[in-house]
Amino acid sequence: MKLYSLQAVRALAAWLVIADHALLELAGNQPGDLVTHVAWTLGSAGVYAFFVISGFIMVHISWESFGREAAATNFLRRRVIRIVPLYWLGTVVALAYHRISATHGAHDGWLELLYSLTFIPYRGADDSWTPILPQGWTLSYEMLFYAIFASGLSFPRKFALPAMGVVLGALVTFRPLLPNEAMVYLASPIVLWFLLGMGLATIWRWRGFEEPGWLARSAKFLEPLGDASYSTYLIHGLILTALLRVWAMVAGPPSIWIVPVSLVAATIAGLCTYIAVEKPILRIINNLWKRSRGFSATA
Repeated sequence: MKLYSLQAVRALAAWLVIADHALLELAGNQPGDLVTHVAWTLGSAGVYAFFVISGFIMVHISWESFGREAAATNFLRRRVIRIVPLYWLGTVVALAYHRISATHGAHDGWLELLYSLTFIPYRGADDSWTPILPQGWTLSYEMLFYAIFASGLSFPRKFALPAMGVVLGALVTFRPLLPNEAMVYLASPIVLWFLLGMGLATIWRWRGFEEPGWLARSAKFLEPLGDASYSTYLIHGLILTALLRVWAMVAGPPSIWIVPVSLVAATIAGLCTYIAVEKPILRIINNLWKRSRGFSATA
């Protein structure tokens, strides 16, 4: 059963990240600026919310799947179909844009593209850990979590959930002992937000909680924006870049109004992308998968 309040939080988390990046443009990303610190706080809250929601939903939707045959394979297939195609498309578009506009990543080549498409963290020419599509940095952590979660699905739930928690905790605890920079990067304490979401979902299921009707009705109007939050998150950087260029030509340096305008523009663009690109891609891939499974069954 869909939890409408979670979809609403997804939309809010996307807005926090958009506000973060709009405010950073306003402040020039100066570390000593109060606006910069406000932006960092908002952006961190948005990312943490996404990770908690991810941990919660993975447990919630897989509650009856633990220990079942092919549970891990089916889980990974669904996650890959959901996450990868739109991200790959966004990465290719971002690379082309960087080359044309000579912005961040303009000198990225085939190796950087390979790392980005496979969610492998790498240190770029500017010494940052930002993939070609900058928003993809969070997806490296998501993929790590999915791999750990899929491994646990092969075992009974009462053993799997504590084991996943131990693995995530050990990853962070023994971070200094890991053999390379990419693994150290992925062992960031940020992964513990997934664990918090898993814990909340476990309590939710054990206690048999249900979403209150009044809360579901209040949050349902944000459902389309929550559904589109992944699209919004991936493309908002490009939208803000284009908006800032138009803003500079029309009105000069950005003012505080850049924040609400960015929120509206990115939300509309994300919703349009979800309807016109993400949903059709998911539908096509799922249909192809079903046909291939049907062919295999009758071959």
